Amino acid sequence: MVSIRHRMIKGIPTLELTEEGQENAVLPIIFFYHGWQSEKELVLTQGRKLVKKGFRVILPDSKNHGERKYQVNAIPSLTFWDTIQANIAEFGMLEQFYQDRDLIKEGQIGVGGYSMGAMTTGALLTHHPEIKAATIIMGTPSLISYAKLVRDHAKRNNIYVPNDLEDLTSWIKHYDLDTNIETLKNRPLLFWHGTEDERIPYSQSWDFYQKYKDNPNASQTAFITGYKAGHLVETRLMDKIANFFEYYVQ
Repeated sequence: MVSIRHRMIKGIPTLELTEEGQENAVLPIIFFYHGWQSEKELVLTQGRKLVKKGFRVILPDSKNHGERKYQVNAIPSLTFWDTIQANIAEFGMLEQFYQDRDLIKEGQIGVGGYSMGAMTTGALLTHHPEIKAATIIMGTPSLISYAKLVRDHAKRNNIYVPNDLEDLTSWIKHYDLDTNIETLKNRPLLFWHGTEDERIPYSQSWDFYQKYKDNPNASQTAFITGYKAGHLVETRLMDKIANFFEYYVQ
């Protein structure tokens, strides 16, 4: 049986999952982030599959989502980037919470996410060398390219975009894995992306993989293509994600 505990950690609503009776055990830990306009409860199935592999699993509600739901700003992507930035800033607090309680087994930490959560994951890899392995699922490690894509789309459709939006989100360049590949440091990284993804183009992650697959900083990067798949995760993929973390974070 899986134990699911609701915790409020430094103001961040989270679900913490372990096997029943293992709530206070020292375990490898996985932080897993939900997508845009989603919430922590919607990644519970993935969390349960990870628990069965022996992990403590932490599912946070991102800023502007779930229990922290706020109205989305009318300026395209502003709330989106605000949410990712908050995820990045808050990761250290969540990590420290479990470190202070000596609940993380030998520094075994994994991070993953879907869509916006996958983009959070790529960003975290640029500044957190303690992460042992990560999964980017139907997201993109190329934040700069994606931000430009969103701005261009808004302009083509006559949606108001501030002239200085690029400057307003200038922090992105420091967390873009595509332009900071040296920060990956050959850590295991798994991509999955559907070729028919209507929200985040398949090319955003595939091009990254092709560009760096022979780079020594990315030699443990793997890519699974979801042929004719859209922006949706199926249970078979959840099993692959759980198996990946079981192999690299133990």
